[in-house]
Amino acid sequence: MNTLNWIQSDVYEEMEKAPIGKLKMIPGLWIDGKTYWMENGSNEIFPDENISVQIKTEKIHSKISYFKSYITNHVDEPRKIKLLLQHRYEYSSREHLSFISPAENVIFHLADSKLFLVNGQLNGRKMKECTIQPYWNVYSDQIWNCRKKGTLKYHPMVQGNAISVFSLNAVFNGRGTIEGESWIINGVSKSEILRYNNLLIGRVKEGTFKKTY
Repeated sequence: MNTLNWIQSDVYEEMEKAPIGKLKMIPGLWIDGKTYWMENGSNEIFPDENISVQIKTEKIHSKISYFKSYITNHVDEPRKIKLLLQHRYEYSSREHLSFISPAENVIFHLADSKLFLVNGQLNGRKMKECTIQPYWNVYSDQIWNCRKKGTLKYHPMVQGNAISVFSLNAVFNGRGTIEGESWIINGVSKSEILRYNNLLIGRVKEGTFKKTY
């Protein structure tokens, strides 16, 4: 069966001997043409930029990895920065396929028969810019259409070892904190994980979550 047809079908058969892997999220920031990746932790202070970031993980469902992001501007002047969210599969896999779905405005990763959906929003602003790149491009200018402006290069699909990156705009009028949410949903059915995605978007708007495991 063609890989793309497999992705587009509603039901997927799991491979019995597939390695158990997960999709990893690595946060980062774009500030005035500079990129910072938070490889070593979920809390970081950038003293030269007067910016701090805190990422909290909340367990709301067995199939969902849910992250709360808090970005704080410690100076009084207005600023515009971008929260970058990078996702990669923890195992190297030639069967890894990642692609952007414009219809649903989400990113899909398919690796070793497991399907993942990636999405998020910041201060009510949805994901608008995203890119799929070979793994080795992430720490170079290859992910940018214009690094100076913080515009990601639109590239909708990569087969093989790939990463996805999407950005969320954080606009400060002065000193303050902006909150955001992002999530990874895993499953074997496209329709199933899209249902979870729609529920999450609704619950984020309401500001409440019902924990189920």
